[in-house]
Amino acid sequence: MNKSLLVLAMTGALASGCGAKKELYPNTGSEAYEKMVGAMTSVDEVIVDKNYFTTVALSVRDASGKRLGLLSRHDKVTVVSLAGISSRENYVQVTFRKRAYHRINQSEKYYVSFKYLSERIEDYKDFDGKYFVIQNLATERLRVYEKNCNEANVCLNKMIMETEMAVGEDTKETRSIVGSFRITDWWKFYQDHAGHYPSWYRDSYPAPPKPGSSFLKWFKNKYMPKINGKRKGDMRGAFGWYTAWVGPNHLSQWTHGTVGWGQDKDKLIKATKKTFTNLFADPRSSGCSRLNNEAVAYLREILPVGTPIVKIYAKEALLQKDRANYTEKTNDWSYILTTNNAYSTTNFSAGKDGIVEREVPMSKWIEQGTFRMDSYPTMYNFTDGEDLSSRRAKTRTTGNIYRVDAKKMKGVFYVDAGLIEGYSHPKSEKIAKGGFRRELAPAYMLMSDKLDKSQAVYTTSDDNDEDKDYGDTVTTTRVETEGRAYLNKKEDRAYTSDIKNIFVTGKKVERETSPAVRIQLSSGVLAEFQLVAVDKKDWKLVVSNETLESDNSKLQSFVKRYFKKKTSAKVKVSVRGKTLRLKKTRGRNIEVIFQL
Repeated sequence: MNKSLLVLAMTGALASGCGAKKELYPNTGSEAYEKMVGAMTSVDEVIVDKNYFTTVALSVRDASGKRLGLLSRHDKVTVVSLAGISSRENYVQVTFRKRAYHRINQSEKYYVSFKYLSERIEDYKDFDGKYFVIQNLATERLRVYEKNCNEANVCLNKMIMETEMAVGEDTKETRSIVGSFRITDWWKFYQDHAGHYPSWYRDSYPAPPKPGSSFLKWFKNKYMPKINGKRKGDMRGAFGWYTAWVGPNHLSQWTHGTVGWGQDKDKLIKATKKTFTNLFADPRSSGCSRLNNEAVAYLREILPVGTPIVKIYAKEALLQKDRANYTEKTNDWSYILTTNNAYSTTNFSAGKDGIVEREVPMSKWIEQGTFRMDSYPTMYNFTDGEDLSSRRAKTRTTGNIYRVDAKKMKGVFYVDAGLIEGYSHPKSEKIAKGGFRRELAPAYMLMSDKLDKSQAVYTTSDDNDEDKDYGDTVTTTRVETEGRAYLNKKEDRAYTSDIKNIFVTGKKVERETSPAVRIQLSSGVLAEFQLVAVDKKDWKLVVSNETLESDNSKLQSFVKRYFKKKTSAKVKVSVRGKTLRLKKTRGRNIEVIFQL
């Protein structure tokens, strides 16, 4: 998630109480984080004027013990005094460089628990594993490669999986960053610190929505956990099954799953590209890389902590047009998702063989399935930013999601070989950098001049799959639009109308919300209604209390004429093509037509 948004949410959630007796997790505000202590157990181990790094998101307090906000994981602090807070144990005074994402209130002095400080960060920069990951933000594709280098360190890597992802929205606050990172932790059923996005599964939480549910279901209040007797949460399961924390300089942008089940495949990822208006919440992400749950579960299976994740913004190419090294286009991986180790970094993967070998009882199984992964490299053409409409960038695979000027693009990314040639991150205000400051990418990703490029192609007319028919997709759009109201068949006049907060999935109008409808009878005179679902098929148009109680003569005449002595009337609601129609047929007609 976007760091400034996340930390702001954390701070708001933590500000309600600073009394030590009322706080279950006084040092971090989180049950899981409270266990992630560093190596120091005594204040005698702490050295004044020395720099340390936070092991988790860490509460900052003033001299009275009041919470001021949160430092992020791996932030650097300097201990200036061992004299702590009189009412709390294990606190020392620190200074730190304030950053825009901190949202820490001003104070004369700052204190943190030394138990969550470490002398160094395990950055895994020299990790030497079998696989590595390249995320091309420009095309919203994640690819996993197996390293393949000869004795002369000339590398021709093999792609083993390719999957579509959703990156951050194209705003300054939410764009995904580029850089060379390493996986530092794997979380199962992760949720954000403040609980805005409750875990996909936890024992004490309500069961998640059923397979096949639309996005809208995952926002319903009944699926949120109860905190102090009240439901809390904005979107259930936003981080999906697994979440990979990365570092360094991560800005809290993780790689994680999404809402939905394994059997939903990638429909809910594709749905974020099909909508031309926002979903109930951000349809992409706030900077994280969002994958379908089967894909992220497979990453958890094969990628240990330390594995490189390299995020680039690049034009794509093929080193070998015929891709002769790729004889199979798909591979299958079987899994069993279990309830074990929810909201924890001490977890196992969901691989079926491992679950069976560990003899996990079937009572702990949630879902069993097979992930059919794409193992055939597909390149996507770059689209010049100046020629790309904003809507297309938000809703389709474009090859240039942030509409960067072509003149600022350097080099290429060979998707079939896991290599970059002449590449550097675009020097654009839209492309921010994180990760290791002095590493563009690991050496085995850098193209050797000894490789044959005679069969390379840099544009393609037949690979892009954005127009392929993927069958039915769960596409939910939130509609807020104007339309025309016709109050009587004999009356030629059309009245201006509008509708808000109605959700449409294909030809179906979602029934969980109560959209607001207004009809303007004359200048400044608005008849207001709620559209309410009665049962599985029927709807009724309910006159608002404001309209019923108005002393305006036009409103009084309208209600009397069209609703008589009632406060509501049955209406038919239908979607055809790009048209949403509300029609009252009993008594005097009301028909309202909206263009989607």
